[in-house]
Amino acid sequence: MKKNMFPVVIVFLLVVLFQVVAFAGPTEHIGYLSDVKCAVKGTAGDGANLQTNPEKHTVACMKMPGCAASGYGVLVKDEKGGKYVFHKFDAKGNEIAKKLLNTTKRTDNMNIMVKGVMSKDAINVE
Repeated sequence: MKKNMFPVVIVFLLVVLFQVVAFAGPTEHIGYLSDVKCAVKGTAGDGANLQTNPEKHTVACMKMPGCAASGYGVLVKDEKGGKYVFHKFDAKGNEIAKKLLNTTKRTDNMNIMVKGVMSKDAINVE
């Protein structure tokens, strides 16, 4: 390859990479439902360690006024480290989570699958 073609090839590859990232479709996120307040803290108000045992986080805790007001998201297991990583939901995802919490018969173990596009700040739930 000629030396003067190298910058052109690099720019082309960067443009292709940007298009792949910018137009990525929805992905599935499998994990456990949590409110933002408890997930950020790492330990839920009910005592559940959300880094290692998010299945123990209770529905009653997630419905407490302060927890519910903080919004919701999903704790997804990091395959490398084995701990859970939290991803917040957008407004639509928060509404779906509230409905789920208000209609479930479960008391804990809120394992979920969410389909959406990951943005910088949240999962844009479909």
